[in-house]
Amino acid sequence: MRILCILLLFCQSVFGQHTISGKIIDARTKEPLAFVNIIFNHDVLTGTTSDINGRFKYTSAIRLSTLTCSYVGYEKKTISLDSTSSNASLVITLRETSFELGEVVVKAGENPANRIIRKVIENKKINNPENVSSFKYHSYNKVIYDFDYSDSLAADEIKEGFNTVFQGGHLFVMESVTERKFIQPDNSEEIILGTKVSGFKEPSFAPLATDIQPFSFYADIIPIFDIDYLNPVSNGSLTKYDFTLKDTLYQGIDTTFIISYKPQPGKNFEGLTGLLYINTNKYAIQCVCARPFKPGFIDVNLQQQYSYIDGRQWFPEQLKFELFLRQNPGRDVGIKASGVSIIDHVQLNADLDKRDFGLEAISMDKLASHRDSVFWTDNRTVPLNNKEKITYQVMDSLGKEYKFDNILKIMEKVSQNKIPIHFIDLDIARLASFNTYEGIRLGLGAYTNDKLIKNFSVGGWAGYGFRDAEWKYGGEAILSLDKEKEFQLVARHQLDLRETGKSYLDIFRPRQVDFRSWLASQMDRIQQNTLAMNFRALKYAKANISFNNTQVDPQYQYTFVSVENDLPANITRYTNTDLMINVRYAYKEKLLKSFGQRISMGTKYPVLSLSYSKGFHNVFSGQFDYNKIEARIEQAVYFRNLGESTIRIEGGYIDSPLPYGLLFTGEGSYIQNWSILVKNSFQTVTPYEFLSDRYVALHYSHNFGSLLLHIGKFKPSITISQNIGFGKLSHPEYHQDITFKTKEKGLYESGLQLDNLIKFRYLNVSYMGFGAGMYYRYGPYAYSNFSDNLAFTFSVTYTTK
Repeated sequence: MRILCILLLFCQSVFGQHTISGKIIDARTKEPLAFVNIIFNHDVLTGTTSDINGRFKYTSAIRLSTLTCSYVGYEKKTISLDSTSSNASLVITLRETSFELGEVVVKAGENPANRIIRKVIENKKINNPENVSSFKYHSYNKVIYDFDYSDSLAADEIKEGFNTVFQGGHLFVMESVTERKFIQPDNSEEIILGTKVSGFKEPSFAPLATDIQPFSFYADIIPIFDIDYLNPVSNGSLTKYDFTLKDTLYQGIDTTFIISYKPQPGKNFEGLTGLLYINTNKYAIQCVCARPFKPGFIDVNLQQQYSYIDGRQWFPEQLKFELFLRQNPGRDVGIKASGVSIIDHVQLNADLDKRDFGLEAISMDKLASHRDSVFWTDNRTVPLNNKEKITYQVMDSLGKEYKFDNILKIMEKVSQNKIPIHFIDLDIARLASFNTYEGIRLGLGAYTNDKLIKNFSVGGWAGYGFRDAEWKYGGEAILSLDKEKEFQLVARHQLDLRETGKSYLDIFRPRQVDFRSWLASQMDRIQQNTLAMNFRALKYAKANISFNNTQVDPQYQYTFVSVENDLPANITRYTNTDLMINVRYAYKEKLLKSFGQRISMGTKYPVLSLSYSKGFHNVFSGQFDYNKIEARIEQAVYFRNLGESTIRIEGGYIDSPLPYGLLFTGEGSYIQNWSILVKNSFQTVTPYEFLSDRYVALHYSHNFGSLLLHIGKFKPSITISQNIGFGKLSHPEYHQDITFKTKEKGLYESGLQLDNLIKFRYLNVSYMGFGAGMYYRYGPYAYSNFSDNLAFTFSVTYTTK
């Protein structure tokens, strides 16, 4: 009898349930609407909310007769369910309204939304998921790219043509499955378990949940591309943002407040606008919609949805973004992208060990691009729809026909300044360069790649300077013993030029455009043989150890007169043999592995660089015995509502007299009344004005961004700078036939830089900005005429806004 009663109750509960599911979309765009408030039978205590993809599902023990949808900025809609069968799936369209929902006008301090936001800020620490001691989760990520058409006849014709080519599919589909683990405060590692990209068999890249937006919405600053936005739930945001209570939802014993936010009128800062869904359970963010209040070149809409995990912690469940490349006037087609990440299998306070974390914050499993259909069926949280399936079919066919994978491999090489031709890589960084001494320098470099001999490369380069009319050349062999630890052995011979006073603190900097190198006009011609070893140590350190024998021929009038050791009385040419150790240590540097290489995303901690040289007398004809050390520490710090400060302190010391070319010089970048801005250098000092064998320098700058001046579209970025340097030279009388100064009393200059005074569209993806600055030199080494102490600079910057 007891079993019979249980079965009867069970049957009653099963067959008495009514399930309604569906999707809510925009009536005009057909795009899904996230976080729509849904109530049934006109009962505010009976309802649900659509998810980040506009979908909802609700099960009730009683019959459901009506469904009402309400959403900020859209008309409320009620539909009858009398004719709808149980387990029905609906598609509901909502139309945008031309007016705002009713608001209660209240005085400052009486605003109920402000009281709610204040509680959210007070509870940020306990609600921020990255304050949990540790966690693990699994994530499915999908990004879809499409064309964005304007409302014109030409756009309609283009759309029809593209639809024919792509057979009604998307332009591009990317998927990935990742697993992330985290330990407080900032130990994070995300492994890409699988990646799938339409048109490619072996993609070396993958979409991630945090590509466009942060993992959670609790940091004071929300970075979107190159712009830092003030979070509406950061400390002090109540004086920056206007908050309005729009609606109230009742979900079980909890209440959810829907609050709109936007920057207050007249406030000059990078702000967001959108909606916050605040749950009274710990006053946590349950959902958030955000976009820049003043869009830049790229428009971005962000959405995040949180769930309450294990009855103790709010945690991101779904992340979504929409991105639009704004169309130029007169252009009919742009690009848009939509990405979603679904997070599941969350483990709070997971049993993790810091020693188990790898070097890269983001890495790719070796099998990531080779996962089979079973893997994707098991891991796709949302199955592919017909349009996405068509995209894979069409693009995979095009990829095979036009060899997309080969093009990708070429792009990977190009990102490393190489062009592959069978088993040879051309070094395109050596094709052309410029400096004041050589003028335009044309050349070519070529190295063998893994197609010839794996992990071993041999090659060389040659270049010709049109101003000095001289050839330079070199060759080297590179043996890679451990790619994970970046362990290499290198043998090199070169006949080339080296700027006097060259610092090796930047030896690990990737080859890129360096305005300071353009100013090089004082050169030593060197013939050098080198044995070197490169490797990574202590996880965050990169090291280079080299043994060098160098014959130096100064290309300027100079004589070194010394009574030290057994040197000749007058030296113009000399030989130097040294052992050099260079180290760069960047604690907690975020590295990601993509496109076949490691890419640094920087670190919030100070970066230390160190260079030490030991000179050997009478070793391979070396003429000098000395110790030379140079060190630098630098860091950038962001201050909320104030901008970013950058500080660099560096210094050097040499314990024995050395020829001019081995000393410290070249810290200036002034060449004429208007010069290109060279950061972390003295803008009022000519390149070789001062000479030292021991020095210390401080370079400080603070970038206010557009916080201080913003008039309509005119919003220059304002930076103030302060540079200070001290130096000393032992035995200045040893250096003859050349002019120089010393700076024992201190060199001082201050400057003001205005970037982005004029902006132009660049490649239709960003803005190129031009700016100007003024620097003033003062103190013991100032000139008597005021105008002689002034230096004017111009700058070039790139930004998405």
